Order: sequence, then C-alpha cells, then structure tokens
Amino acid sequence: MIEYWWRPLILLAALAFFSSVVASLAGARAGWVVFCLGLLAVIVFHQRQLHRLLTWLGEQQSDAQQDKHGGKHRPLPTTHGHWGDVFYLVQRNYKKNMTLSQHAVEERQEMFQVAGALPEGVVILDPDRRIVWFNRSAQRHFGLSPERDYGQYFYYLLREKRFLEWLARGDAQETLSMSSLASSDRTLSLQLAPLPNGRRMLLSHDITELIRLDEMRRDFIANVSHELRTPITVIVGFLEAFADMEDPDPSQFKAQIGLMREQSDRMRDLIDDLLVLARLEADPDLSDDAIDIALLGQKMLEDARLLSRGQHLITLDLDAEGVLRGSHQEIYSACMNLVSNAERYTPVGGEIILSWDVPPGSGLRFSVRDTGEGIEAQHLPRLTERFYRVDKGRSRGNGGTGLGLAIVKRVLLRHQAHLQIESVVGKGSRFSALFSSERFTPARPESAALTGAV
Repeated sequence: MIEYWWRPLILLAALAFFSSVVASLAGARAGWVVFCLGLLAVIVFHQRQLHRLLTWLGEQQSDAQQDKHGGKHRPLPTTHGHWGDVFYLVQRNYKKNMTLSQHAVEERQEMFQVAGALPEGVVILDPDRRIVWFNRSAQRHFGLSPERDYGQYFYYLLREKRFLEWLARGDAQETLSMSSLASSDRTLSLQLAPLPNGRRMLLSHDITELIRLDEMRRDFIANVSHELRTPITVIVGFLEAFADMEDPDPSQFKAQIGLMREQSDRMRDLIDDLLVLARLEADPDLSDDAIDIALLGQKMLEDARLLSRGQHLITLDLDAEGVLRGSHQEIYSACMNLVSNAERYTPVGGEIILSWDVPPGSGLRFSVRDTGEGIEAQHLPRLTERFYRVDKGRSRGNGGTGLGLAIVKRVLLRHQAHLQIESVVGKGSRFSALFSSERFTPARPESAALTGAV
C-alpha cells in the first residue's frame, strides 16, 4: 500500500503542468494564481484528513475510558490515497493493541481470582505500606474490609511492636508468628515477598492446626513415656528388692509374681496398641472381605459374654442382615473395643446391649449401649484423642491403655465410617459405628430373618 509513494508527486506535477498551460495562455500571473489555489486545495484536503484522524482517536480514547473492558470500537472513515493507507494502518494497529490490552486485563482479573481463592492470606502493599489489594483469606486473618481498608496504612491496623519491626526490616527470608487479628485463638505465620515498583506482598498462613498437631505429638511422647515408666518402675523395684535380699524368700517372691505379671501385661498391651495404630496409619491397603452381619453379631455376643464372665447382662438386637464390605479383622477389633469399654465401665449387674440396625436415611449402624456411670458432655469431643482420660486414674484402674477409642476412630476412617458418642451422666452411654450405605448390601427380603434380643 505505502509503496505508491510517487502518487502525490504526480498530482504536483499535474498541477504544475496545468499552471504552465494557464500561464502560456493568460499570462504568468494567472498561472501562479492557479498554482497557489491548487496548493491551497491540497493543504485543505490534508488538513481535513488529519482532523478526521484526530477526531477518531479522541473518540476512541473517550470510549476506552467509559468501557474498561475495551469492547467498543468506532470504525475509521474511509478515504483514498496515502491517507487511506494511514487510516488502515492506524486502525489495524489500534485493533491489535486493544486485543493485547483486553488479554492483559483478562489475565490480571484471572490472577486476582486465583489469588482470591488461595487458602493463604495475600495483602498487596505499596511502597508506603498502604493496602492496595487483599483476598478473602486475608480478610479472615486480619479482619480487613474492602469498603474500609483499601488505601489504609497496614501498620495502623496492627500496632504490635514485633510486627512493626518485622515489617520495617522487610526481609523476605524472615517469618513471623503471631495471633490472628480476627480471632485470638488462631496463629498466623507471616512472610513478605518483594514485588516490582517497591511494592510488597504480605502472605499469611494459618498454622493453628500445625501447632496443635505438634502439641499432640509432644503429649503423645510424654504420655507413652509415662505409661511405660510406671510398670517398668514397679518391675524394677521388685527385682532390686529381691536382689538386695541375702537369702530370698521364695514365698515372698511368689506373692509378688502376680503384680509383676500384671504390670508386664499392661506394658505389652500398650506396645501392642501402639503397633496397631502405627500399622493402621502406615498401611494404605484395605482388604475387601464380605462380612456377614448376623454371623459377626453372634460371634461378638459370645466373646462379650466370655469377657464379662457373667458379671453383666449382655444381649444382641439384630435388626439388620446383609453383607458389610471391609477388613473383617479390623471391624471386629474395633467393635469389640467398644464392647470391652462398655464392660470395663459398667458396674456388676449392669446391662449391655449390642445392636445392628439401619437408621432412616443412613447406612449400617453398630451400637453398644450400657448402663454405666456415663460421661460428662465436655469430655465427649476429646474421647478419641490418644491417652485422653476423663479421670486420670479411670483407665489405669480398669486396665485400659488409653488408645482403644483412637484405634476405633482410625479403623472407621479407613472404612469411610465415623464414631458417634451419646452419654448421660448416671444413666449410661451409647457408642455407635456408622458405616456408609456404599459398604453395606442388605439381604434380600425373602431370605432375611430379622431377630430380636438373643
């Protein structure tokens, strides 16, 4: 298009030739008048085209300010010659720039949408540490409000000395732990990241759960050490006493054998439970046995009566029949753990009811109800924690390791099930394992034989 550079020269040459013809016919003065009028017409034409171009550019700028997405576009007026080439190139480059600008806006919006959905808090600060932008997590962590806090100095919101000193240093390698502004029981880990033009990005991560897990780990180690120390101390004490005797009395030695064996069994049970927990947490594989509910219920009833030795009235309500898919060994162990807990904390002569049923709108449920002493409501959420005890001497006095319900919880989680605990002080408790309907296949109606108490 622009290769036709010679076209304006032809116009000037034609004007000069026409003026020379007029000069030869009407005199030199007439020729110059015609030439000047021709030049004036050419200048007016160019000025008009330039005005049209400037007007179009102004309208485009106004439209772009009103339409932030850059969707509006006014077509350039059509013309010919060099100005047609100029109009075409300007319009093409403008469309290209508008497309690039629109893509940049869309990418920026997408970036903010991604940052807004992050679980970590993100706050963008300008060089003066004023708030430019923040996401929803930052609102929760710092109690920020888009209507109130944009443009505010961040250190106005948090005047803690440690934070102000850390923010002033601006070290991207240094982290700071502090309580959340919105909730004092939450702990945040803060970090700064440099951005272009002197801006900073403040990142906040909720580490409350990590701190809780670390505390649980420390408590677990301390509890295991304490639980093992007691039986070891008893056994070592007897052995040292016997070693100090010049002439050991066999009858006295024999009298203490029972206590030493009891403490050894307690230590062995604790280690066995720890190994079971470790295996459940480390082994991702789960067997897919077909467990007959009726047979399992009858087996548990027989074993429960053997454990009780006639001290409790134990019955079975079998209101569901069918097949439960999962590990037979793990499910039996978890259910019998609930049964042994009920026997341990139910007084002699009390009643224990085992039941299998299908609650409305749910899957399969195994429950153990007892007429024991019951548990206060504030203890129920923590019963499945390792070594948690309602009464410090409760489990030790009844032979428990403090890990039984933790094992039950882990087994049920592996089977996409959960533990439900109900208890009333002075009336008893009910521990229920709720299995999803995907793992339970009911027996066909014509072959099902529902039974009552056994």
